[in-house]
Amino acid sequence: MALDCPRCHEVQLQEIEVGKVLLDRCPRCAGIWFDHDEVGGIIGRRDGIKKLESIVPPPEREIPSMSCPRCPDVSLRELKYREVADREIIAYRCVSCAGTWIDRGALREAEDPQLAKTLEHYFAAAFADK
Repeated sequence: MALDCPRCHEVQLQEIEVGKVLLDRCPRCAGIWFDHDEVGGIIGRRDGIKKLESIVPPPEREIPSMSCPRCPDVSLRELKYREVADREIIAYRCVSCAGTWIDRGALREAEDPQLAKTLEHYFAAAFADK
């Protein structure tokens, strides 16, 4: 079942394989949907990832305009992932299925070298075929 992008709403996410993990990416805004535990499968079990996977954002951080692609009746909630150079890196969490939406460039800005290397490898291979 294709998932709708929480940002673009009517655009369906496309599955991409990164390493051994199948992610969902929006072809328009390039945001990425991580189902529960997929973030750890890509990046590893560092402290920041444990936080990203385990914290439930409070109700007042709900973003009504962003629905979970897996649970359409549930709004995503804003979650501070990390602070880099006086700038907060934000992810969006579903409190029902624990999936996480990350906007384009947010992980690159968080400067996670393992994820950057994995994604760079994927995109280099994807564009080499064209």
